[in-house]
Amino acid sequence: MKIIKNKYNKTIGLLRWSLIRHKFYIPVFVIVQIILSVGVIYGFSFVTNANTTLLKSYLCTGAITINIIAVTCVLAPQIVSEAKQNGVFNYQKTLPISRFELLFSDLVIWSIISFPGILISMFVGSISFDISVSINLIGILSLIFVIISLILLGFSIAYLLSPNIMTLITQVIMLGGLLFSPIIYPTDRLPLWTEHIYNSLPFVPASKIIRFSLFNLDNFDIKGYIVVLIWGVISFITCMYIISRRK
Repeated sequence: MKIIKNKYNKTIGLLRWSLIRHKFYIPVFVIVQIILSVGVIYGFSFVTNANTTLLKSYLCTGAITINIIAVTCVLAPQIVSEAKQNGVFNYQKTLPISRFELLFSDLVIWSIISFPGILISMFVGSISFDISVSINLIGILSLIFVIISLILLGFSIAYLLSPNIMTLITQVIMLGGLLFSPIIYPTDRLPLWTEHIYNSLPFVPASKIIRFSLFNLDNFDIKGYIVVLIWGVISFITCMYIISRRK
């Protein structure tokens, strides 16, 4: 019982410390997510000529996906990379805690940071386009599944790559998500051969999971879950290897 209590106190302490480290970033990230949600839903409605229910639904669900990508695969890697540069990462590795607990605490904090943008996108999209949101257990679990998998991917990018290369990769991910992948518009607007590439990466499958689980706008596709899961597992193994490695 005492061991369990110590483990619990240690985990809570880690979460509090991680929250304190990120407290100055959180308000800025929320503002960025608000701007991004409004920009995607209203701005891209002119670019994509979203004048049908189908196209509007893509903007609504796409705004959620883009917000998740922005937090998990752009902002999170930048903060992790900064922690590597200023010595916080190496200091964390010296603490008498398991590497899983270290990773878990950051996963929880970044998952929490992701939710304001998701809620804002849901609200703005449902009000603007009169699209109903289906809040159920499958939707919540699917959303958490997508967030955790993409956070792990973002962490692995930051752990593996140098700051300059990491910045380049995250910008390519963000640019590809906004302009060149069928997240905010239907797949049929792109050449057929690109579908195989996008379905092998986690971002388009993640958007399909959100369309299915939260809005009932797509059919259930187990392949999408498997693709996102594979990327999440590979990223988790990579993260654990890097943070457990001794110099």
